[in-house]
Amino acid sequence: MKRDPVLRPLTWRLPLVAFLITGLVGLVYIDRLLTREYHEQGVTQAVQAQSLLESHVEQRVALLNGATSLIETAQTLEIGPRFTRFARRVFNDLPDVRAVTYVNAQGVIRGAYPERGWGVLTTGANLRGVTEVAAALDEARMGRTPTATRTIQLTPAERGVVLVEPVLRDGRVVGYIAAAISYSPLFADALGGRLLGRFAYQVRDDSLRVIARSPSFDAAFSSIERRQVRLPGTHDWAVDVAIPRLQPLVPRLLNWLIGSLLLLVVVLLVVREDAQSRRFAERTEELELLSRDLLDANVRLEERAQQIAEANRAKSRFLANVSHELRTPLNAIVGYNSLARDGVYGEMSEPLRGVHDRIAAAADHLLGLVNDVLDLSKIEVGRMAVDPQPVNIGSVVDAVATVIEPMASAKRLHVDVVVGRDLPELRTDPGHVRQILLNLVANAVKFTEKGTVTIVARRQDADQGDGVVVIVEDTGIGIAPEDQERIFQEFEQVRPSGRGDSLERGTGLGLAIARKLARLLGGDVQVRSAPGAGSRFILSLPRSSPTVSIAEEHRTPHVDLVRDAEPKDARARTARASGSAAIEMAEETEDTPAEVRAILDASQDITRSNTERADGERS
Repeated sequence: MKRDPVLRPLTWRLPLVAFLITGLVGLVYIDRLLTREYHEQGVTQAVQAQSLLESHVEQRVALLNGATSLIETAQTLEIGPRFTRFARRVFNDLPDVRAVTYVNAQGVIRGAYPERGWGVLTTGANLRGVTEVAAALDEARMGRTPTATRTIQLTPAERGVVLVEPVLRDGRVVGYIAAAISYSPLFADALGGRLLGRFAYQVRDDSLRVIARSPSFDAAFSSIERRQVRLPGTHDWAVDVAIPRLQPLVPRLLNWLIGSLLLLVVVLLVVREDAQSRRFAERTEELELLSRDLLDANVRLEERAQQIAEANRAKSRFLANVSHELRTPLNAIVGYNSLARDGVYGEMSEPLRGVHDRIAAAADHLLGLVNDVLDLSKIEVGRMAVDPQPVNIGSVVDAVATVIEPMASAKRLHVDVVVGRDLPELRTDPGHVRQILLNLVANAVKFTEKGTVTIVARRQDADQGDGVVVIVEDTGIGIAPEDQERIFQEFEQVRPSGRGDSLERGTGLGLAIARKLARLLGGDVQVRSAPGAGSRFILSLPRSSPTVSIAEEHRTPHVDLVRDAEPKDARARTARASGSAAIEMAEETEDTPAEVRAILDASQDITRSNTERADGERS
């Protein structure tokens, strides 16, 4: 069912919009969360700064209280030395305490550390001459508690505060301990590095004068966190911690950058998937149309294949029938030519005998071609029978070598036969085995110009079975690797160029028939070769071949001068061929004239006499 083209885009666009809105809301939430967290850190730093400043001031007041207790318990003559030793030990390591002095009730400095004095706290000076210090002395006397002055100019280059602790004896104020605290080292020690380097700050006194400020406080900021720092007495300070704008910058930028990229990637993936789904739908429709076309084409191809198979069977039957019918006139030609060569019709001149020899060679070649086509047709249509019999493979190899030896001798080639002694007896079709070996050995002689042709029969390797392997090896032209499978196809040759006499060139059916027959017997034919290095054809036969029993039509005998083991003597071979041809011709031509039959009878007598004479000469 096809989906509505209007609703289909909404199925993915609406969820995508919802996802984008959710993603943006999430980014805003994370951004605000980072900002709020940073602001909370600023508040925390402001509280810490307040606590640090108060603790530093309280620590100095506590030290002054210790000095006061020391003076309160000392004799009058011991006040000076004891105060000096105490001040040296306690205040020597505090860089912000510039000077500590002992002041009598009238405000005159009676002892100071360092002894030379410092700024307003100079030995012998009257502190009541300094308005801010005088006010602190009065406040300490009235409240009997420590107090601090307003911001005063300790030296022309330095501002600070003076802490005053009253010295009580018998319930009355007999003096004061005063300490000059410089702002610069105090704030550097209390606040330096404590605000994590991310927050700017400033400190103001109760008159709103800035007494300390970090270098970056002038930068733009979004808000200020302010905390009050209480001092002894009635005065206090204010600490301002600035929260910068757009902070924290890096986490917020990463949040928006990574989040935006992820959203963009998701959008692109969804759009890409939608485009791919549309293309997939289009391709699916195209494939459905193509599938229907392929189904129609497949039906037509099946019909055509059936027609081709039927035509191929008809072709095979036609070839078989035509080949069978061609043998009848061919046998007559061979027979009459043999009678003429044997002198039945009178003596022939040498030129005429040469012509008849050419006729005999051409007829034998044509008869071999017809036999090959007939065998190939029988194999293809499944009419080639296998009649297993006990076979001595060594005898078959010797017989084949006997037939081939005249052909090899004519080319000055030597045929070597090597037969193993431990060959098992096979149960196979001897005629098919002989035909395979004749084809292989004939090809070896045909394509070898010099050297030897070797036939080796040996037992098959144990890992390959218990059959027999027959190797036909030559020293001929060899076969290129790309041609080693092609030569086992019908009408294929090692030299397909067409040079030379067609009687010598062959038809390219021998190896095809040899392999088909070998596989029909349960074996195979393989080749190992290289150009210029000769060839090795390997026939493997099992111990027992399968039985193929086919009810064939009446099998007409025919002359096969190559397949029958012929004697070496040429005259005996000629006599046998002539007699066989005459007999075949007489059997296959029912309408043979009576005079021809008489001639054939006479030729049989001549054949028998020639055979006997040839046997006598050979013996």
